[in-house]
Amino acid sequence: MLWFAYQSPAPEIVKFNRLVLGLIIIFGVFLQNIELFYLYFAINLISLITTVQFCPTSWLLHLIEGVFKRSICTISPAYKRSYFMNRESEGFELFARLLVSFIAIGFFSHYPLVTWLIGTFMGVFMMISTFFGFCLSALGYIGFKSLQKSPLYSSSAQELTTNKNCILARNGFKPYTRCDYCSLTAPKCAGMQFNGFVFAIAFLAALFMFFTDPFWRTINIIVLVALLFWLTHKVTVNTDQLARTDFENRELNARLKNYNQSLEAEVSLRTQELEKMVKLDSITGLVNRYEFEQRLKAVIISAKKDLTTHVMCYIDLDQFKIVNDKCGHIAGDELLRQIALILKRSARESDVVARLGGDEFGIIYIDSTIEDAQRQAQRLLNAIGEYRFNYQGNIFGIGASIGMVGIMKECCTLTNLLSQADAACYAAKDGGRNRIHVAHPEDATIQERRNQMQWIGRLEEALVNNTFILYVQPIVPVLDPLQRRHYEVLVRLREENGEIIPPMAFIPAAERYGFMPKLDRWVIENTFKSFTKIWNEASEEIYFSINISGASLGDTGTKQFIRGLFGEHGVPYRTITFEITETEAVGNMTNALSFINEFRALGCRFALDDFGCGLSSFSYLQNMPIDYLKIDGSFVHDIHLNAINRAMVDAINQIGHVMGIETICEYVESAAVMHVLHDLNVDFAQGYHIDRPFAIETLFTPQGL
Repeated sequence: MLWFAYQSPAPEIVKFNRLVLGLIIIFGVFLQNIELFYLYFAINLISLITTVQFCPTSWLLHLIEGVFKRSICTISPAYKRSYFMNRESEGFELFARLLVSFIAIGFFSHYPLVTWLIGTFMGVFMMISTFFGFCLSALGYIGFKSLQKSPLYSSSAQELTTNKNCILARNGFKPYTRCDYCSLTAPKCAGMQFNGFVFAIAFLAALFMFFTDPFWRTINIIVLVALLFWLTHKVTVNTDQLARTDFENRELNARLKNYNQSLEAEVSLRTQELEKMVKLDSITGLVNRYEFEQRLKAVIISAKKDLTTHVMCYIDLDQFKIVNDKCGHIAGDELLRQIALILKRSARESDVVARLGGDEFGIIYIDSTIEDAQRQAQRLLNAIGEYRFNYQGNIFGIGASIGMVGIMKECCTLTNLLSQADAACYAAKDGGRNRIHVAHPEDATIQERRNQMQWIGRLEEALVNNTFILYVQPIVPVLDPLQRRHYEVLVRLREENGEIIPPMAFIPAAERYGFMPKLDRWVIENTFKSFTKIWNEASEEIYFSINISGASLGDTGTKQFIRGLFGEHGVPYRTITFEITETEAVGNMTNALSFINEFRALGCRFALDDFGCGLSSFSYLQNMPIDYLKIDGSFVHDIHLNAINRAMVDAINQIGHVMGIETICEYVESAAVMHVLHDLNVDFAQGYHIDRPFAIETLFTPQGL
């Protein structure tokens, strides 16, 4: 070795220096020229002093590269590391080289035999090292190619052990420190045979001094060079393998480290995203429903354990649907984000603010009484009421309804608490919106709301088990009450014990919770089935009036479903009259007109139910294409006693006739009422005086009709 690792000379200079010094030794041996040995030791001393950077060989390399204008001593990265010496050998390297050089130069002329013996046995390692450098440079390519073809070199994962007893380690080649792994075993490692080769080479070199016969000298030189080449080739291949393995391992370790770091960063990022998805709402950034319920559970436990008082608010935005319908969901999402900011500003740091879904929010006021929470909630209502949402030139005013429930020691479960808050919120809506309703155990409004919520489960079960039943009630001409060909279809619910539940017990809950489209479909489908049976068995064409809810008017799926039923059962369009209440028609004017025009064009008829209970009944009547006016029963039931009601019925009847609309009076419960309707020239009557509702199955026979 001709350099010190801590000074890190350029590997290309080291390589060229090895080539030059190796050639000097070879020529000195073959030509038996002692001056070449002097030249070798001189350049060796200069190399040691200047660390190769400024020795004559370095100047020669720079001169040659300057002439050819390119690098001529490139080193493959695969075994570049083998050019550097480990630190443990530096002291010995310096001492040995200096000692050998001084002995050879200073004492050769006085004690030639001693010098030759000492120089041979002590310098042989230096000479072999120099010659090894030459062979490593000259035969490195061969060793590298051998390594590529070697079956020992494999990228497959295998358990490799480090051979710490390798002789290479004691001669400047430490595979167990230079490489992460060593696949060489002791018997196959060239380093283990290194001492034997060195002894043989040293012996032949010493023997060379005693041969006088040129023939034996030539044989000696040939064997000596062959041993040097053999040793160098084996060490080169193994060293290249170690260097190559180390290089590959370090590359793989670096790539693996980078991959692990990127993988850890990706896992960490995804974990944070998942945690946000689990806990936070993606639109507003508030706590989502799941996390809100988890914290609410903890608050309930705290109230029972620590005897603290908390308050939960259930907030539902008013008029939010208008923003979505007019400006789209992007505008709705932006409104939710801005409302979320108002909610967070109104709450304290310790409070929990969440978006529960849609336009519904929740707040938990921690360590707060009902009175304090009401004051905070009222400030929140005022802030929302004063806020104006501006989107693309459209300005909207937003309100909110708040249901509030206290969380105390005697508090109920999470489910009941949410149910109470939800019911209180809807009670606030029913009370006129933009207000606060506090839930109390004896609150009749809350109790009614709970009952309605319980009805939904029962209605779903009834739909699955088909326990709804159809009733009908005749609608007869006032001038000919015995003519019965027109019936209004009514729905009832049969309990397991056979009890018949009237519609007003469950219809409000069905309307509030969006169950009416399902119920309307069931009623229409089973009415059409009954019509087919009556037609087949009694051969009598009858007419049915079927109530249709406001929720079904704008439901495209329901309209397609009804049209399919007409085709499936062959029911004539003219035999079906759809009844729409005045309130639903006015509240859903666009949907009502679309539904009426579509099915009226097919031949169906339409009746406006409960007419007269609205404040502007006549103002829109002329724009609505209907066939019948069903005058509200509140004007009819005492018409024979109440002159005002009689005048109302008379006015409605006359206006209807002027517009070509026939009139129907319901709640006809006495002959006296029937007599007044006859005098007023009303077209049809319906009520207990004519007949009570009965099961539709009664119509399946001619006797029933």
